[in-house]
Amino acid sequence: MNQIFKKTGLFLTAFVGVLLSSKAIRAAVLTEPTNAMQDITDTFTSAPRLADGPAGANPFSWGTTKIQANFVRDGHLTGRTDKLIVTSKGTITMQESASAGYTFSNMWNILSADAYSELGAGDKSGTIQGGSKDRIMDISGDTTITVGDHTADMAKNAGKKVWIGNKVQTYHSIRPIKSNYYVTQETYTDVGQITLKPTITGTPAATNPNISGTGTQTGDKISVVVNGTTKETTVKADGTWSLNWGGKLPVQAKMTVTETNAYGDKPGTVEATISGTDLSITSKETAINLMPSDIEGYQNMSDDQVMADLIKRFGITAIDKADNNSSTGIIIGTSDSQFLKNLRQASGGTSVSTPFTATKSGETVAMANPLTVTVGAGMLSFSTMPARSDFAKTMINGQGQIVQRTGDWNVGVTDTRKSGSPWYLSVSESPLTNSETGKELSGYVYYTADGQNETKIGTGSTFIASGQKATGVGDTYKLNDGWTDNKGILLHANSDVTIGSYNGTMDWSLSDAPTK
Repeated sequence: MNQIFKKTGLFLTAFVGVLLSSKAIRAAVLTEPTNAMQDITDTFTSAPRLADGPAGANPFSWGTTKIQANFVRDGHLTGRTDKLIVTSKGTITMQESASAGYTFSNMWNILSADAYSELGAGDKSGTIQGGSKDRIMDISGDTTITVGDHTADMAKNAGKKVWIGNKVQTYHSIRPIKSNYYVTQETYTDVGQITLKPTITGTPAATNPNISGTGTQTGDKISVVVNGTTKETTVKADGTWSLNWGGKLPVQAKMTVTETNAYGDKPGTVEATISGTDLSITSKETAINLMPSDIEGYQNMSDDQVMADLIKRFGITAIDKADNNSSTGIIIGTSDSQFLKNLRQASGGTSVSTPFTATKSGETVAMANPLTVTVGAGMLSFSTMPARSDFAKTMINGQGQIVQRTGDWNVGVTDTRKSGSPWYLSVSESPLTNSETGKELSGYVYYTADGQNETKIGTGSTFIASGQKATGVGDTYKLNDGWTDNKGILLHANSDVTIGSYNGTMDWSLSDAPTK
């Protein structure tokens, strides 16, 4: 309570007791203060002084020998301390000028801030000794001080000095002599305040909703804030805290952890950036067709090589939005361990599907829908066919002669069927006729594989070559490979051939069975 003091001619003297004190060294705290009373005498510093009183009054001391308090931490009062027990020993002599007499009701301890605003008080009655002019009060014993309804003020005083003092009020039976208050401050300490220092264990990961760390004191409140959302927990008895966020954390977002308590301690804050990736995987195609030759080719390829081929065929791409849309470090694959095995065993007419995935830094995302590979029966086809093939210009010498080829004779055969499948190549040729006279050329077109045996090519289908699908590749056969001046398709001009330009057509046919 607040008091207004006026000067009088009274004074107060006392026998001063000695309070030995030393500042305690603050240590890290992991246990919450309790209501149990603890001896904290050594944390106080004796500095008796008169806070307020009538003129001529001198500082006096209770002769404090012991101070106990509840909710003590590290030897200091805390913002929750609401009870002290002060033990005193000695006497105080009250002296005033002659009068009809005076009385006093009590001497009591007060817990006050530096400006001696009362936070709590406890009454103590003394024994009056001596004659009418010497009033001696025995102050030995314990006085209990309670804060009462002012516990909130204690938290506000965290980190500030508090005093244990006394207050004496005199009462006079003869009027108009006024009563006087003597307020002294005897010894002080500070309301213990520490800076809370929470930690976050490791680096929070987007895919791990379990967050943990350490706190400064058991029972302190831990507030975790991510993107404006706050979740709370408390520091456990072992000094740790943990929290399940309840879902995936946002990648690259800032996490702020703040530790607070009811003791007026300085809140502590620690921040971390949530690690992880923000992967996206897409494909240009949702289904592709492969041939038996492709599947056979996969037999001699590693899994990585097969996946690379499929990624290319499907047009699969993956990016990390949290890494400037980079694809660096991303592995595209599948969570289906049997997929590649099933694909290698697939035959014509079957399909194999799998959800492709993108993985980076231990995080994986899958495409919304699986991609499908369908294996067809394979195809036998011409890969190349010349639009025009020529025989070289030749001087007539009146004798039979061989006319060489010129220009494009590249006839190619591509086979994507299963290995061992046969193919047969045949050709027919319309008569070469003079472009001016319409007269047929005197001679014939023939095919020779060895330069000796000739097979004439006429209007009927003539077998030229055959082969079979090789193992493991979609192979291509080129008819003119190995042709020389006396091998391949050539023209035999008879001795009676006449001068002119001759034209005709060649019809090529390809089948998987011999032609009749």
